[in-house]
Amino acid sequence: MTAAPPDLRGRTVVVVGLAQTGIAVAKFCARRGARVVVTDGKPAAQLAGPIAQLAGVPVTWQLGGHDAHSFTTADLVVMSPGVPTLPEMIAARAAGVEVIAEIELAYRFLDPAAALIAITGTNGKSTTTALTGALCEASGAPTFCGGNLGNMPLIDAVDHPANAPGGLIVAEVAAFMLENCTTFRARAGVLTNITEDHLDRFGTMARYAEIKGRIWDTQRPDDLAIGNAADPWTMAETAGIPSRLVTFDSRAGAETARGAALSPDRREIVLRGVSDAWGTREERYPTSDLVIVGNHNLENAMGAYLAARGVGVPGDAVRAGARAYRPLPHRMELVGDAGGIQYYDDSKGTNVASVAASVRGFPRPLVLIAGGVDKGGSYQPMLEALDGVCQGIVLIGQAAPLIRAAAAEHGARYPVVDATDMHDAVRRATELCGPGDAVVLSPACSSYDMFQNFGHRGRVFRDAVAEVTARAASAT
Repeated sequence: MTAAPPDLRGRTVVVVGLAQTGIAVAKFCARRGARVVVTDGKPAAQLAGPIAQLAGVPVTWQLGGHDAHSFTTADLVVMSPGVPTLPEMIAARAAGVEVIAEIELAYRFLDPAAALIAITGTNGKSTTTALTGALCEASGAPTFCGGNLGNMPLIDAVDHPANAPGGLIVAEVAAFMLENCTTFRARAGVLTNITEDHLDRFGTMARYAEIKGRIWDTQRPDDLAIGNAADPWTMAETAGIPSRLVTFDSRAGAETARGAALSPDRREIVLRGVSDAWGTREERYPTSDLVIVGNHNLENAMGAYLAARGVGVPGDAVRAGARAYRPLPHRMELVGDAGGIQYYDDSKGTNVASVAASVRGFPRPLVLIAGGVDKGGSYQPMLEALDGVCQGIVLIGQAAPLIRAAAAEHGARYPVVDATDMHDAVRRATELCGPGDAVVLSPACSSYDMFQNFGHRGRVFRDAVAEVTARAASAT
């Protein structure tokens, strides 16, 4: 038997973090009769917008810091993603109070007859999630697509039509979320890759990989674990998992009896053995169905196809969804073109491996805008990928000195200059360009020193591009 959803009536729930997820959790718990305490380290003066979104919701505010007594006397503490491990969290656990992630709370309210697909990984998880959502929607089944994706927290799936037998729930999940889960279980769990990221939080790659690998740890034998066969860290996390493993592999000549690979001419994605009922049967999907390009996006597509087919989405729906899918914002998105210079918003490039994948072999010379909050890894892979294509780097944020030092150590011969803010960065980058060049925002860092999140950073970049291109147009 499946456990009934928890009863929150009369229970004290501390919601930590007043961003989009915290707002949604506070509303959710209040609707279900909980006594809700909302706490955030920022003072109220910096939280006017979020506070306004909770107008009329019966909550107790504890802003500008955290009250340890509230944590240790609560019935439940729910953490928003990105909130670091707090001393108050540790004290709560020591006092026997359960501290969980928002996705764990949401999971406890999901219908067990709905199929949950969860997708994590250092790079590609947002594209894989959005594409999987498009494949599921094309099946005609009620579909929810959200989580860490930035549109809807997973808690919003509870009251969504997809939270019913036959519904499809697709969620991007981050390591910060998995860190505070105990029962969260995906029918299909996808791990796209594991590269250096968030080492400022997790300390070592081994610890970071172990957290990512939790996507599979609570699965059952009839669940599906989907992993990148070309990534050693990912494959190491498959050891001892309880579920059925299928892999995807984009390397030339790769084959798999259970999973996905590319045809020799790379024009088809070939799926084999996704279900035990398939036997030796294979399915082929033309890569021409996809508008997203690049090897990393073929890997994203293979993970999405395996997940969708693994939960029963028909093959014709997979093709229809792939053809309908369009790339997400802030992922190497062309947002301006003036004076022969193109401007690309890749604000979602929040780590070195992501930027390296995006700029390697870029079709025109580029000036990179990079910087923000350093994540503890090496910048050398990014700098190596820039060799031969980079006309200059413009630096913003706290990590600027670290990137400048790495560029000097790498022997970069192009200019590396500082900017005071995003508008200044776009102006300086434009000055380094000539006709036929590109300005690319791909920061290799998180955004929280100067912006609310990567989306906010991308929007400010677009505003700055609009300002520069308007000035260029008026000068002609």
